[in-house]
Amino acid sequence: MASWARHISVLLWSILCISTSLILMVLLFNRKVPLIMARTIWAPGILWFYGVKLEISGVHHIDKKRPIIFVSNHLSYLDIPCLFSALPVNLHFMAKKQLKKVPFLGWFMMATGMIFVDRKNKNKARKSIDKAAYLIKQGRNVLIFPEGSRSVDGEVGNFKKGAFQLALKSGSDIIPVALEGTDKIWSGRSFRTNPGAARLVIGSPIRNESYSSDNAILLSKQVRQKIISLFTSKLTVA
Repeated sequence: MASWARHISVLLWSILCISTSLILMVLLFNRKVPLIMARTIWAPGILWFYGVKLEISGVHHIDKKRPIIFVSNHLSYLDIPCLFSALPVNLHFMAKKQLKKVPFLGWFMMATGMIFVDRKNKNKARKSIDKAAYLIKQGRNVLIFPEGSRSVDGEVGNFKKGAFQLALKSGSDIIPVALEGTDKIWSGRSFRTNPGAARLVIGSPIRNESYSSDNAILLSKQVRQKIISLFTSKLTVA
């Protein structure tokens, strides 16, 4: 399938899934329906259209009974469907506020309670972290890309401290996740796609009890190093 055909198929698939999930959410009075559909129907479909063969390890590290902050490196637009498909829990994520205006995607995000961040306003950004901490304490899982944007060279960039302020404020465990290969399938910097293999490794939880509230930078360095170390770990497909 040509790259343009894949992109058009994914667009139509996303519109269909989002529309259906929002209608079911209203009919069933259940905000979890779109999140369940996103990880069980939408995300696997996206990976199929783009020809992604996803290898996964470390799923046993996830405790479904307690809320978790998943922290991942960021390589491609395909990272989110990979994470949604691989992680066996409903996910909320923090995203720039501009995504609110994107048809269908913005509607989905607002309907499911995703957290929007105004990166240009520090006061509003702090309020977004407070909101995310509240959601985590209510039992929700949050996915964060602490690099802030996609890597241009495949290397793990420096982490912004917001994710780790959130962890310290919410008291939640952090689970590091390493992604590899999604940028080779579709970097997002061109229209071209190349079906192939991607790898996702889930690390063991990092407890934050030993960190004080002003140690977000130290915690971010530990998590970044852990993600880098996951790239060299032996892969056992879960």
